[in-house]
Formats: sequence, C-alpha cells, structure tokens
Amino acid sequence: MLQPWRLKLREADEAYQGGRLEEAGRLLCESGVREFLPAKQLLAKVAGQLVERAQRRAAGGQSSAGWRDLEAARDWGADADAVSTLEQTFVERRLAEAEAYLAAGEPAAAVSRLDELARQGDAGRQTRLLRDAATRMLYAQRLCRRGEFAQAEENLAAAATLAPNVPALDDARKACRVKAAECRRLNERLHEAVTAENWTEALAAAEALLEFCPEHEPARDARRRAWAAVGMRCGDSLRQRIPSARFGAQAFTRLNGKRMAHPPEEKKQNLFAAAAPAGESVAVARFLLWVDGVGGYLACPSDQVMLGQPAPDGQVDVPILGDISRRHARVRRDGESYLIDPLRTVRVDGRTIESAATLADGNLIELGDNVRLRFRRPHPLSRTARLEFVSHHRTQPSADAVLLVAESCVLGPGENSHVVCRDWTRDVVLYRQGPVWHCRAAGAFEIDGVAATDRGPIGGRSRVAADDFSLSLETI
Repeated sequence: MLQPWRLKLREADEAYQGGRLEEAGRLLCESGVREFLPAKQLLAKVAGQLVERAQRRAAGGQSSAGWRDLEAARDWGADADAVSTLEQTFVERRLAEAEAYLAAGEPAAAVSRLDELARQGDAGRQTRLLRDAATRMLYAQRLCRRGEFAQAEENLAAAATLAPNVPALDDARKACRVKAAECRRLNERLHEAVTAENWTEALAAAEALLEFCPEHEPARDARRRAWAAVGMRCGDSLRQRIPSARFGAQAFTRLNGKRMAHPPEEKKQNLFAAAAPAGESVAVARFLLWVDGVGGYLACPSDQVMLGQPAPDGQVDVPILGDISRRHARVRRDGESYLIDPLRTVRVDGRTIESAATLADGNLIELGDNVRLRFRRPHPLSRTARLEFVSHHRTQPSADAVLLVAESCVLGPGENSHVVCRDWTRDVVLYRQGPVWHCRAAGAFEIDGVAATDRGPIGGRSRVAADDFSLSLETI
C-alpha cells in the first residue's frame, strides 16, 4: 500500500501532466509532502512551467493573470533571476499601458492600472509620479466639465511636469486654454441673451456651452429657464433640426412655444416595424427619445445592432459620424449578457479583439483609431444598456447616447437610471408588453394630451408630460 505522501505525489503529477499547474502546486505544498525530494523536484517543474506560462500571458496582454503566475512561481521555488526579469517586464508593460491611456485621454484607466501595479508590490518612484500625473489629469477633466478652466490648466501643467514623456498632457493643457477662451465668449453671449430674455438665443448659447462643459451649472440653469419660459416641445421633425445645436434651439424657433398635436392617425403608432413574414422574427424599429432639459437618445430595441458609418441603405443601426467602416462592429444581447463582434479593428479596454468578446459595465470600446464609446449597464434589474460617447463623435441623427433597450428603460434622478434626469422627482419607465410600448410613472401625467394615471400605452410619435417631467418619442 502506497504511503499517503506518495498518493499525493501521484495526484500532483497527474495534475501537472494535465496542465493543472495550480492544483499540482497546492498538492505538493501540503504538509507531509513538500519535504520529500521527489515532491521538491516536481514542484520545481511546476514553478518553471508557471514562469513560461506567465511569459505567454504577458505576450498576449494578460498581465494580471501573468503576474499571479509569477507570484506562485516565486513561492514554489522558481529561478529567482528568471522571476525578477519577468517581473520587471510586467512592470514596464503596465507603465507603458498607463502612459498609453494618458495619451488617449483616459486617466481613470491609467490610475486603475497603476493602482493594480502598486498592489502587486511595485510602488516605485516612476509608478508614483505617473499615478500623480494621471490623478491630476482626471481632476482637470472634471474641472473642465464644470467650466473651471484656470484650475484645470494648472493641474495639467503639473501633470506634464510629472510625466514629461507623455506629450499628450501638454497638448491637453493647450487644448484647455483654447476651450477656456471659447467658453468665455459663449458665457458672454449667454449672459446677454438671458439679460435680454431672448430665450431662443439663450438656449442656443447654453447648448453650445454645454458641449464644452457638460456640468456647467449656469448654462444648465439658463437652459431650464429658457424651457420654462417658452414651453419647449420636442420631437416633431428631425429634418428641421440643426446638428450643431444637438437639440432644442431650432425646435424652439419652429414651434414658438405652441403645443403641437400629432395627426390622429399617428397616435399610438406601434414602435415595432411591420410584421415579418411567417416564420421570421419581427424587426424592432429604432426610435429617438427626446427628454426635455436632459438630451436626445437613439434607442435600439433589437437584440443586435450594427455600428458603422451612415449608409444610404440604412443597414447601420448606430450610424456614427467618424472615421470607421460602414459595418464596423456588431453589439448583440445574449441572454443576460452583451457581446461585441469585431468586423473591423475593435479594442476593448485597450486590447484588440479578434472574435466575439463579452462586454462588462464600464468597458471602453474603441472603433478604428479614434471613435471611443463607454458601455454601461446602470440598472441591476434591467437588461437595457447604454453606449456613451467618450470621443467627440455623434450619431446621425445626432444623439447624446445610444440606448440598447431590452424590455424596459428607466428614466429618473437615480444614478442607476438608463437616462439620468437629475431634476425629476420620480422615475418614469418605458416598457414593452408584446408589440405595444407603455409608460409607467407614479401619479398623474398626460400621453398625447390625454390624462393617464400610473401607466398608459404610447406610440411612435407620443408626447408624455407632467408638471415635473416631459419627453417625446419619434420612430426612425
């Protein structure tokens, strides 16, 4: 009968031969096994294989997994020089990744990489300096969003000093100075328009200013005052909108504060396309969601959407005005998950993908060289997702974000809403029952001028309004 340590040794050898290195290492490190010479010899082989696997993972961009292999290899007696050399390679690669994120204007991702490096035991001077630079750039971006450009420029200048080998930091400081000058001009224009109570001009100026500074509170306040003064109604005709204003000012001038009633035959228009032939799935029509005082959103209810340049044949669900292919990538909903299929060059969190990849909340999607989108799953109880533009690009027709709508879409003041409406006092939910869409909100509101309580059906050109919220839908 074999001794217990020999049985463990046999199990460990089988795990080693099967490529289950972690299991083999754990078995060999158990009490009463490791002190025997055959176990020590096999453990050395396991550690050597872990070093080789760490090298392969490093080459494949799996630095976190590779680092874990190195830590185990060191604990199990791998060659110290080999481990040290490879660790330095990992450190250099992680620093290069952080610098690349800074160069791409993604300081949050750079901070995340550097924090992970510090947790893994490398908190050297270069890591600390680069993290400080990334933190300052991140803070500068937040200041720019609020219109505080002087402080932002100071932080970017300090970041450029800390990381002189990242020219993008100095470029960002120069761009900040240019934006500051333009925002001063827009601020003056906004102040003059509000003082004169020229609300059409005030709205246009506020929208232009919010392009530069999305969290500029005076511009937000002016926009709210303009809508309140004129009684804006959105969603009548996309063709009459001017893209540079994003939404609102042209509709102001065109509607002149009058409530526009939709023709009777268009009310409760089904948001689904015409029924498909027998045996085929029903195609779901896209629609535009205009949320007064918040923005415009392109809603795509289909389980898969194509991303690419606008095409005359209309085969692109999310037409992006950017330097990408006409059919660049496909995002599809698979049960509770989302996948992205690369048809041309696609990177997810900086890593080029060659086949379908699962998307997680917060992933940065890069299409081609400069189109960047952020994938978000804000609500834990809904499969609906949101694509936010990180780069300056927009869709055609222009929208602030893309909603990948499943069974429901939540609009409200909470951070987990698919559309965050900070000034609202309640949640509004758009949800689908069979071929018909409904709107649900606690209390009273109107759908196309007809009173509703708690819920009611909506159509492809519906207007939903209450004292504390208003929105419009328009099928494409």
